[in-house]
Amino acid sequence: TGITSPVDQAVQIHVAKRGNKDVTIVRGLSSTMDDRKILLKELKKKLGGGGTLVDGVMEIQGSHANKVLQHLQSKGYSKAKITKK
Repeated sequence: TGITSPVDQAVQIHVAKRGNKDVTIVRGLSSTMDDRKILLKELKKKLGGGGTLVDGVMEIQGSHANKVLQHLQSKGYSKAKITKK
């Protein structure tokens, strides 16, 4: 079907600056946009913050790399890792 299972996705998580605010960026997802939207909604609810999808890359307000990593690993994204950039 062309859909990559969570186990095979090498997801990268890092925190970047937007002005004077931190943003947690999640890239490397190869799931469908609908699946990404569902995952983003779960993360926003869990973290109590805002977020968006920009060209398929998830951006979540705040510095939440460790919490995002734990959530992704619990969903089966075993190759997810925190990167410096």
